[in-house]
Amino acid sequence: MSELLTVTDVVEYAFCPIFTYFGNVLSLKQYEQRRGTIQSGRKLHETHEKTNRNYVPDEISGKKLIGVKLYSKKLGLVGKIDEAIETEDQIFLIERKFTDSTIIGKTLKVQIGLLSMLIEENVGKPVKTARIIFQKEHRNVIDVPVDSDIQNIAQDSLLKVKQLIKTGIMPDSKFDNRCIDCCFRRICPVGSLNTI
Repeated sequence: MSELLTVTDVVEYAFCPIFTYFGNVLSLKQYEQRRGTIQSGRKLHETHEKTNRNYVPDEISGKKLIGVKLYSKKLGLVGKIDEAIETEDQIFLIERKFTDSTIIGKTLKVQIGLLSMLIEENVGKPVKTARIIFQKEHRNVIDVPVDSDIQNIAQDSLLKVKQLIKTGIMPDSKFDNRCIDCCFRRICPVGSLNTI
């Protein structure tokens, strides 16, 4: 595998392994421009990249980093941080989510874990906390400790994505509510049979 995987590739695997199969093995396009939630999320990030450049929360002092792309040959991974604050001894990661759901589920843990590993390798400072800002109709802020458990979950998902791409075998998955809004629903053997 010569190309680097993206953090998004691995997060999508945590969302649904078949999603990764369609995108990374069969190279099918998602046509994200047709999905309103994704477009609204991107707009939120673009707005904060332009208008929120110097704001640092009062309880943290340091240098603000916005929209930084990070690479790791060791991990075979590339990812972009929304925002981070570099202090003397650590990096404080900030992620924004366009949703009112404040659940810190597997996909978010994988994202935080991978971004923290990329930051630590590239900047040389640990990521001890990730602040997740959920905002759609309401604004909720949750600080998540970044520990070895989160990084292990992320590392495990990364290895599974690499294995899936290497074997090219469609993985198992099961139907749940996420299938209803999946862009591969009509061709997926799991989603199509349950959402006709």
